Amino acid sequence: MSSPNALITLKHVEKDYESGAGVVRALRDVQLEIKQGEFVAIVGTSGSGKSTLMNILGCLDRPTRGVYELSGFDVGARSSDARAVLRNRLIGFIFQGFNLLPRTTALENVELPLVYRGVSAGQRRKMAMEALSAVGLGGRVHHTPNQLSGGQQQRVAIARALVTGPPMLLADEPTGNLDTRTSLEVLALLQRLNRERGITIVLVTHEHDIASCASRVVTFRDGRVVSDAVAEVPINAAAELEKLPPAETSTLGHDDEADDPVVAARRRMGGPVPAMAYVSMAIAGVLGAILGSIYTSKILTIPTPIPPVAFAFFFEAIAAAWYAGKKLGRPFTIDQRARLSLFYTLGVAGVFAPLLALGVLPGSKGLLDRLAELSPRGVVGALFVVALGLATMALARFLVIALVTPLVSPRSRSTA
Repeated sequence: MSSPNALITLKHVEKDYESGAGVVRALRDVQLEIKQGEFVAIVGTSGSGKSTLMNILGCLDRPTRGVYELSGFDVGARSSDARAVLRNRLIGFIFQGFNLLPRTTALENVELPLVYRGVSAGQRRKMAMEALSAVGLGGRVHHTPNQLSGGQQQRVAIARALVTGPPMLLADEPTGNLDTRTSLEVLALLQRLNRERGITIVLVTHEHDIASCASRVVTFRDGRVVSDAVAEVPINAAAELEKLPPAETSTLGHDDEADDPVVAARRRMGGPVPAMAYVSMAIAGVLGAILGSIYTSKILTIPTPIPPVAFAFFFEAIAAAWYAGKKLGRPFTIDQRARLSLFYTLGVAGVFAPLLALGVLPGSKGLLDRLAELSPRGVVGALFVVALGLATMALARFLVIALVTPLVSPRSRSTA
């Protein structure tokens, strides 16, 4: 019989896996109860079964035998979709690798679980701001992960886990990628959330010094619970943090300018497009047009402007993506690609328009004669067609750059 305030109840839980050598029993007759508001560390070496247990506790897997009840629900008896609903409603996940989207701000990362729930944009922003303030990052909401330290990134991950208001946080080696000071900062935060908000925290780790910050330590070996001890006085991470020498001054993640929402928004858009990007595109476009003309005359032997234009667009896109990766260390943002495509198209039109007016371009004389015969309404119609054509070309350039960018650009840099 489960306790009335039990959040997690495992009754004779076992988990088997099929392998080439036969059946591997990862969990053996596990009986465990975790009450609402506890801070429990699950400890064990590699192969002890703690990772398998974490998957079951997180509703990512179900036991082969036995019963797992989460907040009174029999998880093992539910379908994958039903388990996903329980997971979304009752559990917040914190991972060793942070799992943040690299090109979005801390605020947008924290909003993501709320997007899946269909929460309105205004309410999402409010809830995400509150979650980030709760973890001490109210002044870093507009920073992207590569502008944050490892500890700050983990705080963003904790805020993302908190934003839906789950009764339990399931932390998988949350300090595995962090140094001693930063680990203590994260553990102090978890202790505070457990103490002040009554959030149940289940921390999976192989480090006993990390586990000693929990009020209860459950040790696994060979798929079994070998000890379940309640700590009389858990280590106070905040107090241990104060005993450490002062942290070295670092500028990582402390970009005061980015605290200004206007500046942060401008930064997310990517800033101005360097003039040399347009020059690189122009050179590549001319080369592409020449190769396209050669292809038309030597291979197709049919007079058509399509290959020169297609080759020019493709070479321009390669030049744009290459320039961004070489000079910026990252691809152009969507906003930058849009501006690049529009202004480059207008620039090309500005170059070709005088040549057309002077009759330098092939066929320009006949075109000018036809334009001279147009009525005022016809001139307006011709201008509309030109504007539509320019917009179409700008859109085409944008799409080609978007398609080529993943093939040319390097991985985003990260200072975390």
